[in-house]
Amino acid sequence: MSVLSAPVTARSRNRFLAELARTPITVIIAAVILAVILLAAIWPSLLQSHDPFGVDPQANLLPPSPQHLFGTDQSGRDIFSRIIEGTRQSLVVGVGATLVGLIIGGLLGITAALSGPRIDAVISRIIEVLYAFPSLLLALLFIAIAGTGVTTLVFAVGIGTAPGYARILRVQTVKVAGSGYLEAALALGWGPRHRLWHTIVPNVVRPLLILATLGVGQAIVWASALSFLGLGAAPPAAEWGTMLADGRNFIQLAWWIAVFPGLAITVTALVTTVLGRYIQRRTDGVTR
Repeated sequence: MSVLSAPVTARSRNRFLAELARTPITVIIAAVILAVILLAAIWPSLLQSHDPFGVDPQANLLPPSPQHLFGTDQSGRDIFSRIIEGTRQSLVVGVGATLVGLIIGGLLGITAALSGPRIDAVISRIIEVLYAFPSLLLALLFIAIAGTGVTTLVFAVGIGTAPGYARILRVQTVKVAGSGYLEAALALGWGPRHRLWHTIVPNVVRPLLILATLGVGQAIVWASALSFLGLGAAPPAAEWGTMLADGRNFIQLAWWIAVFPGLAITVTALVTTVLGRYIQRRTDGVTR
């Protein structure tokens, strides 16, 4: 058994190395950065050197140094540790908002495509009207009704992205509904529910999950923008948008308070976009 497993392991290793050699360096760097971000979200204490909420008036507004890599804020809190602490919340908001958008958009898009012409027309007009509004405006309207908070922020950003997902899902569902394998399912005598969950939904959702990877970064940016406006996590929460808002009043005196949270938002959105586009190209059969 061990003699047979050795060639298999060698072939697997060679395939992995060959695949790694074909992968663009930008994608490898993005994957490494994303791994560090996930580590910070799962195990923040491993990377933190200070208490992210510890106030030290004697150490306020210190510039970046070996002791405080990203400096300290107006309350003497270590900015690097606070960014690490806020990684989990920012990712949860981004992923949660994307899931909310997918669920709402899926219900609207799939229902419109599989219903009769009248229902399809009504839902499609609703989707088009919602899509005409800027996503952040929809989020702001929801927050104005539901109030502020992290949970509200997740649903607000998710509702803002839902119309876009609904349009894509409706078009994809119409394509699947007219495909040959659905006709084969009908010929095999599969019922409507079986065709929906075993044929339509898997073929509709699978391509959308790639777009959702791109949507996570966008959701993080939008959530941070709303937190910057004071509509998300309240201070002293270590949320990137809230930290960015705290630093705007000290931008000339202590630039690092706002710059480093802004870089964290930018880098996270960038690496998710790079990886999402690479997965999309691979799925479409495009190689570089």
